[in-house]
Amino acid sequence: MRLTMILITALLLTIALSLFPDMASQMLRIEAFGYQFKAPQGAFVVGIIIIWFVLWLLQRLLSAFIAGPGQLWQTLRMGSKKRREQRLRDGIAQWLNMRGDNGLKALRKSHGVLPDWGIDLLQILNQPATQLELLTTEADKLSIALTARVATDPDAKPQADLVIRKAHLEHWLEAYPESPLATIRLADLAVEEHDWHTAIKYLDIVWKQGLRPASVIKPQLAHAWLMLSNAQPEPVRDYLNKAQRMSPDSPDVILAIGQGYIASADSKAAEKLWLTYLQKNDDLTLAQACYDILKVDALAAFRRLEKKQGSPAFQWLQARLASEGNLIGLAEEALAKLLLKHPRREFWQTKAEWHISKNEWENATKAYQASLKI
Repeated sequence: MRLTMILITALLLTIALSLFPDMASQMLRIEAFGYQFKAPQGAFVVGIIIIWFVLWLLQRLLSAFIAGPGQLWQTLRMGSKKRREQRLRDGIAQWLNMRGDNGLKALRKSHGVLPDWGIDLLQILNQPATQLELLTTEADKLSIALTARVATDPDAKPQADLVIRKAHLEHWLEAYPESPLATIRLADLAVEEHDWHTAIKYLDIVWKQGLRPASVIKPQLAHAWLMLSNAQPEPVRDYLNKAQRMSPDSPDVILAIGQGYIASADSKAAEKLWLTYLQKNDDLTLAQACYDILKVDALAAFRRLEKKQGSPAFQWLQARLASEGNLIGLAEEALAKLLLKHPRREFWQTKAEWHISKNEWENATKAYQASLKI
């Protein structure tokens, strides 16, 4: 662009000086700082143009020297438009795949360029997700990635069919095998499809590459391992152990591990696991599961737990075991304290059930009404 301006300016001045030779031969006098400079106007203008050209050439040579031998010809050649076009492609590729700075620097250096393939990309962006067809493998990689990104947008309304979205994502990964965004979306799609083997494969990649925070991806992996343990008969214990390593404080994982112990005729291990968890963590589902295995010998179980401290769910378990063991006074006292500090719907419903067992209908009604207000 700069060279073009120099040539156009030189051409215009040449025409002007040819048309007006007297003007070109007139003397130009410049005085500054005690010095006096005299020169014909035509020669002076030509000299300025030559200096301009020399400065431009020096700038190009310096750029070539800094770029190094491998980029020398590319830097010196006049095809700057091609370089800007390549920067535009690189920038869009980074943006599509969510890599680096999302193409910010490359796009800044590619202004003034809109090649034919850029128009194709704009046409893709203008179509709804459900109307985008799967491109062939011979199509431009940027078009493949952009089509897949638009077609699998989780916020698109309406969304394309799950099978079509999966095909788009697989095609995207063929074009850009290390695309973080394609990997994330394929992991989410596998979860949606309940394909737990595939979900674990891609969620593990997302976790190891740090594409999502550990606080988000670990529970997702734990859930996938847990679902796989439900779908696969063997090796359940290995799957559950992996789920626990991913999310050791997940009540769903702890519940599933305990149920696995019970299925293996080891209810004592389940009891120990659940009680240890309930002493530090508050989960009513686990408390109910623990009550179901302890109520067989409720009085003995209550005596073992009577002096122990724990979460509100643990205290609820203690009160119910006391009631089941016919320690009615202790049970009602414990539940009253629990309702005073932690008035929950389940606790009020337990109180109502106790009143019903004693045919105290009015008190049971009040307890149920209290539970509905929470």
